[in-house]
Amino acid sequence: MSKYLKINQRFIRRRWLDFRNGHSIYLIFLLTFTNFILITYNFAIKQIPIIGDTISLPLFIVLFALFYIPVSMLIGYWHRKHQYSVENEALINQNWVWAWIMQYQVRLIKGKTTKKEDEFVMNYLNDILKRTNKTELMAHDEDSTSNSKGEEKFDK
Repeated sequence: MSKYLKINQRFIRRRWLDFRNGHSIYLIFLLTFTNFILITYNFAIKQIPIIGDTISLPLFIVLFALFYIPVSMLIGYWHRKHQYSVENEALINQNWVWAWIMQYQVRLIKGKTTKKEDEFVMNYLNDILKRTNKTELMAHDEDSTSNSKGEEKFDK
């Protein structure tokens, strides 16, 4: 019963994550961008008598896009070149899975891992590859852990 609840909670948490990502990254982006254009047109452009009388909404959208999109792309490029490393470092500092795998790799290089640890890490990583349909990337050598039910090893 508790395994079912754990799977059910995991399923619900993942769907909640999917909802939040779809909502905040895509849907709200489109809504706020459209709202931004309309507010700018109605409260800035239409209020100026000379400009407001000559520029219609469709023309403003085209002119706005011609200016705004390239400027946004330049800012995005700058962000990618200068800020990603800062953001990634902050995320890595909070990522216990990354710390665990890196610690394991250091211990592995030093020859200090146990067979049980090796099997646990390989099973953990293989489960991720199975879940993400990347089974072709799974280890299939004699030293890796035993394969799950019915899985064949590759002959190279």
